[in-house]
Amino acid sequence: MPKAKKAVVATPNTYRPPVVTIMGHVDHGKTSILDAIRNSNVVKGESGGITQHIGAYTIETNGKKITFIDTPGHEAFTQMRSRGGAAADIVILVVAANDGVKPQTKEAIMHAKAANVPIIVAINKIDLPTADPMRVKKQLGENGIMVEGFGGDIVAVDVSATQKTNLDQLLEVINLTAEMEQEKYKSDPSDRLEAIIIESKRDNRRGVLVSVVVKKGVLKLGDEIIVSGITGKVKSMSSWNQKSIKEILTGEAGELMGISDVPHVGDIIYRKGDSPEQAEISAESSEKVQQVDTAKDRKLNLIIRADTVGTQEAIEQSLAKVIVDDARPEIILAGTGDVKESDVLLASTARAIIIAFKVSAPGSIAKIAESNKVIIREHEIIYKLIEEIEGALEGVLEIEEAKIKGKGIVIDKFVLPKSGMVVAGTLVEAGRFKVNNRVGIFREDMDTPLYVARIRSIHIGKGEKETAGKGDECGLLFKPELPDIQLDDTVKIL
Repeated sequence: MPKAKKAVVATPNTYRPPVVTIMGHVDHGKTSILDAIRNSNVVKGESGGITQHIGAYTIETNGKKITFIDTPGHEAFTQMRSRGGAAADIVILVVAANDGVKPQTKEAIMHAKAANVPIIVAINKIDLPTADPMRVKKQLGENGIMVEGFGGDIVAVDVSATQKTNLDQLLEVINLTAEMEQEKYKSDPSDRLEAIIIESKRDNRRGVLVSVVVKKGVLKLGDEIIVSGITGKVKSMSSWNQKSIKEILTGEAGELMGISDVPHVGDIIYRKGDSPEQAEISAESSEKVQQVDTAKDRKLNLIIRADTVGTQEAIEQSLAKVIVDDARPEIILAGTGDVKESDVLLASTARAIIIAFKVSAPGSIAKIAESNKVIIREHEIIYKLIEEIEGALEGVLEIEEAKIKGKGIVIDKFVLPKSGMVVAGTLVEAGRFKVNNRVGIFREDMDTPLYVARIRSIHIGKGEKETAGKGDECGLLFKPELPDIQLDDTVKIL
C-alpha cells in the first residue's frame, strides 16, 4: 500500500504567488485569455479535471506559481476590495487590438486605479487583420494609462488568446511585476488567517460551498472559522482542480465546506477566536466620515452620473476650474445613466462622493450606498453643484451628513385651526424624515434632547407625505404633541 503524501507546509518567509485578476470591456477576450493560460500552464501532474467553477485557479510557469481570480466584471472586483479584501495584487487590463478603448474599458481603468495595484495591459486579438495596437496605446494614454513607449512605464503585451501568442511573455511580466515588490509577497504559515471569499453558493446536496484565496496564514481542514458573524468548521476542502486537500497555502485558491450560511463575496474568513486588528480597524474606519483630507493632498474624489453626455462634459469642464487654496475636486469616473452598484462600490473603495445629475439612484442602490457609508448627492442645477463642491473643499460642508439619518431646523411654528395641534415648520438639512421616526428636539447647544417624540405626520404643501428629504420645507406633527417647540430648535432622528 503506497504511503500517504505529507501535506505541503510553507516555511516562514517563503513567498506566496501573486493574485491576479483580469478586467476589460465585454468581448475583448478576458475569458479567452484565462482559458488559454489555464489550458497551457496547469501545475505539473494536475492536468486533469480543470474547472472554473470555484472562481480561481493556480498555474505554474518557470517554477513560479500565479493565482488567477476568474470573476465576472469590475463589480465583483470592487466588491471584494470595498469589503476590505484587497483580493488582487495585480490587474491585467485587456483591450482588443481591433476595437480599442470602450466604455467598460474606461470603467475598468478607474476601478483598477482606485485599487492602487500595478496594472499590466494585454492588447488582445493581434492576429486579426484590423488589429492596430498602436492606436490602442494612444487611446490608453488619453485615459491615463501611459504605456511604455508612449510616455509611461506601464507594460503592454501584444497577445492573441486564440493563437496563444505571447502568453508566456504575459506570464513573465506578471512574475517580474511581483518581484519588484518582493516584500509584499512574503508569507508565514504562523500568520493570523485571512482568506478572501471569491464565490459562495448553497448546493442542494452538499450545503454551503465557499471558494477562497488565502492571503495570510494557512487554512486547514478542521479549522473553526468565522466570517462576518457566520461560524463554521472546515469539514472538507478541494483544490482549484477539485482534488481533495488538507490545507490551502498562502496565495492559493480552494473550495471549502462547513460554513453555516452563505457569506458575501469579498468577506474575510478568520480563524475562530482571533481578534484581528485589521478587522477592528476596518470596522472603525467604516464608521468614520468621508471627508476632505486637509493634512495631505487635499482632493475630493467624485463619481459623476449625468442624464446626457453633453451635461456630463459641462459638469467636468466646470469642476476642472474649481480650486480652493490647495484643494480641488478629482473626477475618478464619469458617465451617463442612473447610479449603479459598481459606482457605489468604487466610491466606497476610493472614498468618493457620487453626484447624480438629473438621474436617480434606485432604492436598492441607495440602500447599498447607505450600508457602505457612501454619499450620493442629487442635483439639477450646475451652479448649485459647483457651490456645494466649493463648500466641501472649504470645509464648510460637513460630508459627515452620510451618518445623519435625518436632521432639520424649525423655521416656523403654527397651530392647526380645527384641531389646535402645533405644527413645526421644518427645513430638512440632511438625511430624510419618515413618518413614525423617533426624534429628539435639541435647543441651542444642548447635547441631550429637550424632548423625545415620534413623527406623527409630515406635510409638504397641501399634501401629506410619508417622507421628507434634504432641502424640503415640511410641517411636522409629533406624538406626543410638543406645544413648546420653538424657532431654531433642531430636530434629529435618534
